[in-house]
Amino acid sequence: MRQILQSLLSIYRNYRLIPLFLCVGVIIDYSLTFYFAGSIERILDYEFSPTLVFAVKHNLVLPYLALTVIFYYFMGYTILKFLEDEEIYPIGVFIIILMSLTHVLGGLSWFVLSEAYSNMIFMLSMTSIIIAISVFGYEIFRRG
Repeated sequence: MRQILQSLLSIYRNYRLIPLFLCVGVIIDYSLTFYFAGSIERILDYEFSPTLVFAVKHNLVLPYLALTVIFYYFMGYTILKFLEDEEIYPIGVFIIILMSLTHVLGGLSWFVLSEAYSNMIFMLSMTSIIIAISVFGYEIFRRG
């Protein structure tokens, strides 16, 4: 048990590794989207992400996915690197894990096909944004 806790702690402290969870979440999201949607037409009609719809319309899904994964990794890495020695580092990790979970659940929405479920996923996304803005504001007032 102690070894498991030490392993989890080493993952938690590794700002290079945590953003990979977000990358995997995005890959799972889009894989499930294309698998469960069944057709390009359904994605064009019902997909929430305007950037994915654009990529589908212009046959740019693979480059879009690659650029999204690279962007998410770079941003997650950069943010956690800056927060590494700060007291709000755990919140940064939490937001990245929450965004990862939101992506996976978003991909599953094509299987669930429920408006309430989709609204729940939207609220998870908004929760990430609200937490990030709140913590940013807290840091401005704390340091000001």
